[in-house]
Amino acid sequence: MSEVMQCPVPEFIGEPDSLGDLAAQHIFGDLWDRPGLSRRERRLVTLAVLAALGQDRPHAPLHIKAALESGDLSETELRETAVQIAYYAGWPLATSFDAAVDRATGRSTGYDEVNDRASGPAHSATPRTEGEEQP
Repeated sequence: MSEVMQCPVPEFIGEPDSLGDLAAQHIFGDLWDRPGLSRRERRLVTLAVLAALGQDRPHAPLHIKAALESGDLSETELRETAVQIAYYAGWPLATSFDAAVDRATGRSTGYDEVNDRASGPAHSATPRTEGEEQP
């Protein structure tokens, strides 16, 4: 688990039959050590699935940081992954993934501003009149 995630194993891992212990044994032990795909390829599959499921917190940023810290993927490759996700899984999921890349790399982009706007109070707009063009 520490090799895949590039961080110390949390203290709660090791409690028999706990969710964390099962994850450490089966996901980060058995699954990530299987032959047939490299660790880098498993990272790409994992990140694409997390993005398609909308798992932008906390899982995607953890896996993104691990991919960067291990050298398995570069930021450029992660950004291109977001583009691929946009076309196959949808733009909202891809932008959430791209924002997770921002969080993992410490980069501040327009997503922060969009999130602030989305979480603030709504302002009522003047209703459109019939025949008025919409952008």
